[in-house]
Amino acid sequence: MRVQDARKADGTPIVAYSPVNWKCVTWDFVHVEGDTYQLRNLFTSKTLQPESGKVCEGANLEQQPLVSSQDNQEYEFISAGKDTYRIKLKGSDLYITPVDSKGSVNSRIILAKKSASQAQLWTIYEQDPQI
Repeated sequence: MRVQDARKADGTPIVAYSPVNWKCVTWDFVHVEGDTYQLRNLFTSKTLQPESGKVCEGANLEQQPLVSSQDNQEYEFISAGKDTYRIKLKGSDLYITPVDSKGSVNSRIILAKKSASQAQLWTIYEQDPQI
């Protein structure tokens, strides 16, 4: 996933994107506790949170400044196999999910209830982005 069109503006949608070695699709993991992290985009230095800060099923994720200890910016990484995780918004039963079940490029990323869909499985790997 990445910030749409690599824009730096607050409120920019978070969208699905093919894995590439770019800063705008690279996220630093800021450890909070246990398996909980905040995500900081390497290109914008911002994070993702539910649109307008409202935690509800179907909420679009958008880019906002990273704020320490802000619940709607903290995510639990739940192992689903080797280097694969479900990513749940801490304190909720909602998971990071592409609107399009195929994860098509530039489809919105939302919060949704847990499902058996492969679209809710995210592969995590280390990279050293070039641009």
